[in-house]
Amino acid sequence: MYSAGARQVIVAGDPHQLPPTTFFHRILSGADDHAHDDLDDEATPEAFESLLDMFCSRLPHVHTLKWHYRSRDERLIAFANQRIYGNALVTFPGTTQASPLRLEPVDAHARPGHHGSSDEEVHRVVELALTHAAETPHLSLGVITMGQRHADRIDLALRQVLQGRPELQTYFNPDTGPRQRFFIKSLEQVQGDERDAIILSIGYGKAANGRLSMAFGPLNNDGGERRLNVAITRARRSMSVVSSFTHHDFDPCKLKATRHRGPEMLRAFLEYCSHGGDLHRTGTARTDWNLNGFGHQVLAALEAADVPVTPQWGVSGYRIDFALGHPDRPGQMILAVETDGDRYHRAPSARDRDRLRQEQLERLGWRFHRIWAADWFANPHTELDRLLTSWRDAVRQADHEPSAPDRTPGHAAPPPPADTRSPRPALPNGQRITDYSDTDLLNLATWLLRDGYQTDRDTRIAQALRELGFKKRGHVIVERLTRAFEQAQHTVDKEQK
Repeated sequence: MYSAGARQVIVAGDPHQLPPTTFFHRILSGADDHAHDDLDDEATPEAFESLLDMFCSRLPHVHTLKWHYRSRDERLIAFANQRIYGNALVTFPGTTQASPLRLEPVDAHARPGHHGSSDEEVHRVVELALTHAAETPHLSLGVITMGQRHADRIDLALRQVLQGRPELQTYFNPDTGPRQRFFIKSLEQVQGDERDAIILSIGYGKAANGRLSMAFGPLNNDGGERRLNVAITRARRSMSVVSSFTHHDFDPCKLKATRHRGPEMLRAFLEYCSHGGDLHRTGTARTDWNLNGFGHQVLAALEAADVPVTPQWGVSGYRIDFALGHPDRPGQMILAVETDGDRYHRAPSARDRDRLRQEQLERLGWRFHRIWAADWFANPHTELDRLLTSWRDAVRQADHEPSAPDRTPGHAAPPPPADTRSPRPALPNGQRITDYSDTDLLNLATWLLRDGYQTDRDTRIAQALRELGFKKRGHVIVERLTRAFEQAQHTVDKEQK
């Protein structure tokens, strides 16, 4: 509490999250919930002055805390980091290529009197919650909705189903500890909460004619983007987004005419989720790694030892110098290797460089290995042996753990997509890259893209290298394959329209 006589005062808050609104004032005053289409529609952020804004204007020193600790995979925060925080947050990659984000589309239309909340969406949320309780009861769960009426309908449906599922009632017991207790809340009520898994249910849908209106409850108000920011940053491990529409259903003309940021941010977030957290950038879908001489030596040594390695692993400002993968589980990274190169020396303090980053990565499940440039240049063979020993230890440890990531609501591994490819193009192995024509490489790239998987470009190039029998990637090889995949992707995209 602020006191005029205090010698020191510390105020913590986030100006990019939910400002004060009339929501709780109306709840406490006993306002009739059914007097409005949705209780949240009337909540306006201008109702009260923000104490945070008031203090920031009066206190002499304002410091931004940039390290993000909640999310065990940065893809859970990367969208907000880019759209809201200007990529200022320091986030950390998770250990697996499998995305913690999942879009759960339902086929439904809004019905009169339900204010956008469809039976199909309610039932899907209940189904996901029950699956989570049955399969991962050790992980906490929360359900967030855009509107209060939709939250009430989900709560009622869940309680009705639980009457016939006594074995699951303990998980949903309201007497569970405060940080583990299951909840169903509208986004106006969820600020400050966090859970291992979050189900975000949109609760608005298309009309009977298939058109999507721009009515998204509180997102249509001033500060709607801040409300959405609260909702999409509550998960520690995973998030499932249940919606009866996708980003393709938004009318660009209506978005352009909207004076609030909330609807456009929702459209962008649904697009982000549809790509599983933008997986085409995950694990660096890039070939311009911009390594210095030291980094190139380490990379070359690892590739010569047939170690799966990806330089600069991650999707945000902080990247692991080298992420070493499991030899038999594509996409699972098991060892973070950091060097004392340029990025190391740019860190603001030795504490950041030498302790905090390692602690955070280990907390997220990484094993960690450090290479000092001086030691490498003095005795590269010894340092490589140390590195390979750490990698093999990490492989053995991973082999004694479940190979799949934690199963979370709706995150049971989906069946592999149907492979609709025609027979593989008849291309000989072991040729030089100059022996293959542009048409040969285009046919191979097109064949690979038709396997039904959404995979990043770097992985596709690795697949092509294996198909052609190349053990190392050279500049000319990567350049020609990249061009072939760009042309092939254009063809495949046209076929899918």
